[in-house]
Amino acid sequence: MRRSRSNRRRLKSLFIMLILTAMLMVTSTYAWFSANKEVALEGINAKVVAAEGLQISLDGEAWSSKITINKENLAAAVSNNYKWPDALVPVSTVGETASGNMNMFYGDVSADGSELTNAAIESDADTTKYIVFDLYFKNSSSKPTDDLQLNVGTKVAINAVDGKQGTGLENCVRSSIVLYENTALMTDDGATIRAIAAGTPLVSIWEPNYNKHIAEVVKNDNDRIPSADTDFTTLGLKSVGDGTVTGINVATDPSNEFLGEQTTIKTDATVGTATNMTAVDGSTQLKLKQNSVMKARIYIWLEGQDPDCIDTASTGKSIDIVLGFTKPAVTQPGG
Repeated sequence: MRRSRSNRRRLKSLFIMLILTAMLMVTSTYAWFSANKEVALEGINAKVVAAEGLQISLDGEAWSSKITINKENLAAAVSNNYKWPDALVPVSTVGETASGNMNMFYGDVSADGSELTNAAIESDADTTKYIVFDLYFKNSSSKPTDDLQLNVGTKVAINAVDGKQGTGLENCVRSSIVLYENTALMTDDGATIRAIAAGTPLVSIWEPNYNKHIAEVVKNDNDRIPSADTDFTTLGLKSVGDGTVTGINVATDPSNEFLGEQTTIKTDATVGTATNMTAVDGSTQLKLKQNSVMKARIYIWLEGQDPDCIDTASTGKSIDIVLGFTKPAVTQPGG
């Protein structure tokens, strides 16, 4: 009898431990990637294209309507401020800027996956966790300003490896443009163009697959994400005080002083119609100035606050991104 009671107590203890373990597994699923897990991609392939009336350049010297973006091309461009990591690591932002750069935050995930600890602005070029490069626009126009738009065909695609599809990685990709306020003349030399000062730049963030979620996320986070096509409001990290964030609950508390809504251009994986690029404040349209050169800083990253940004998404895939820029066509009189 005593042995039977002892066995029952032991089974009860084991059962409780099993429940706690299961709870921990579910909890830690919805954190950032593990602190030591990078998203090792086989290749990061990017392309930037511009429509009629726009030319683009990586250095303010060589101009065209289409540029293939890779580490080699960026390195060959004269004085391009670029970062091109071998692996993308989840970071976060609300689009705040300092000296023309967008504040990107990175931190450590707590053991139980509930908190992001010791987060701070990521600025060390030797440990870059995202892609960034400078891009220049030459805008020939009869109008004082032209709305800057994402063009049809702008897309993000994750290429399968070993037949693996839909791991969530495709839903975590973000890209943004930091458009500098000041301009250069179309006749200025490359050095003058590259030296364009930021002024007060405007930031626009593109969120492809904004309402796409993998089955695992829907199953385990059903209160916030009831279906695979739920429009989830992504929160991002923002600067407070000295810019250091310590021990916040990730993606759970929109009232937290370190979190803010990540206002974005929300589209499917491929942009189907030309889409205005609205700044993160939600009220300002990004515009190119007449017959001038404008400087922009382009960012590509994995958003750590996206609910699909989970450990199982790290599968060594490669990523293809096309950023297409255009402006509205000029309306002809009587047309």
